[in-house]
Amino acid sequence: MDKTAQILGKSSFKRVMRRHRDAVIAAVILTPMLLFWLILSGVPTIFGFFLGFFNWVGLNDTPDFIWFDNFIRFFKDPVYTGALWRSIWLGGLVTAVTLISGFGAAILMNMPLIGKGFYRSLWYIPAVTSTVATTQVFNILLDTNNGVINNFLKSIGKEPIIWQYSAGWGIFWIVVYSAWKGVGGAALIWLAGLQSVDQTLYEAADIDGAGRWAKLKFVTMPGLKPIATYIVITSLIGAIQIYEQVLFITNGGPYGQTEVLVFRIYRDGFWDFNLGMAGASSLIMAVIVIVATVFYYKWSTGSDKRMTIPNKPIKRGR
Repeated sequence: MDKTAQILGKSSFKRVMRRHRDAVIAAVILTPMLLFWLILSGVPTIFGFFLGFFNWVGLNDTPDFIWFDNFIRFFKDPVYTGALWRSIWLGGLVTAVTLISGFGAAILMNMPLIGKGFYRSLWYIPAVTSTVATTQVFNILLDTNNGVINNFLKSIGKEPIIWQYSAGWGIFWIVVYSAWKGVGGAALIWLAGLQSVDQTLYEAADIDGAGRWAKLKFVTMPGLKPIATYIVITSLIGAIQIYEQVLFITNGGPYGQTEVLVFRIYRDGFWDFNLGMAGASSLIMAVIVIVATVFYYKWSTGSDKRMTIPNKPIKRGR
């Protein structure tokens, strides 16, 4: 009886393995990567979130469980609410500039140009270049005493600009740098979307006498909607978490007017060793990013009364 049970058990195991062979192979491949992520990222991230419920200032201090006091302080302290607000609107501005410029670059890349492979590579070089290296180039341009821009202003008889003392110029250069670094990746994704639009729709639009604007509005934009959803979500998540640009270009100045939330978390965690507030701020930012992502995704897919071509004839263009 035992041998029969063993034989049946082995045969059923083999049958299950054959049926779920792909799933088993995927599990074998992914398990080491999952463990690697858990050890190096997952566990530290969860631990950082739990820190938000403790009062822990200084590595030699003893953590004191204080429930939601750090979160209450976050929303009462203008330092944190200001940093959060700057992260939101500055991230939105960077996202808008990056997407618009990336879309324009993608349209140029999609044109039948000679050497377009090299041309596309030029756009993508900033995305794969180290942030530390590229921000140092910007610092050379913006140096108060011997910067390229200030030397040019002096040569034409203008007063040099002390960039570090101007919040407006600081924000301007953060946006310019972020867009310059992100436009290549955005352009390639837009380009993939442009090339995936069914060409027969353009041919049908040509037969109907549609102009360039009509084809862009009624053919291209509806076809790009899935790509647009992805690129907006990923770009917004990245833009809200701006850090290196602020650190290397303005260092949060002047007087904290360009300090964003990730930079504030860095200061709390590694300068002031206020680990509890750093953990609370991290958890709040994670929740905001998740909520914003879900909201945008629901809005973009829920309004899927897609931009279909209307029943009325398209106006003829030039």
